[in-house]
Amino acid sequence: MPAPAIRIVLDKSVTPAEFATLMAAVGAGKAEDYSIPAIERSLAAYPFVAHARDAAGRLVGYVSAFCDGAFSTFVGEIAVHPDRQRQGIGRQLLQAVETYANGVPVYVNPFADHEEAFLRIGYRRARRPSTVLFKRTKSA
Repeated sequence: MPAPAIRIVLDKSVTPAEFATLMAAVGAGKAEDYSIPAIERSLAAYPFVAHARDAAGRLVGYVSAFCDGAFSTFVGEIAVHPDRQRQGIGRQLLQAVETYANGVPVYVNPFADHEEAFLRIGYRRARRPSTVLFKRTKSA
């Protein structure tokens, strides 16, 4: 039996509560770890946000991205609810990013156990692999 239909929405009409619930469902912490102001800041900062909703309107996928319009597009967050993975939702969300990027390379930084999913849909490893480094700055 085919999975229920989903629709891809190209706007920021995602509530902090449903974002936190989705992120918790994919194993990125607990819903209560996400503060409403932080989620609101993230939504406001990303110039591109797309999300997927099922027939009941439930948030089942999310992607955010930055593009400089010339050299690089970076995917911020991408998440698909575990109940809806391997149904093409992530591919559709990434296609929305690729359309937004309009010919500019799209870079993703997947967890190692999700790398194969990106390779299956045409992403490839860099000729010169890089390591992801981060630093959390102190708040004022």
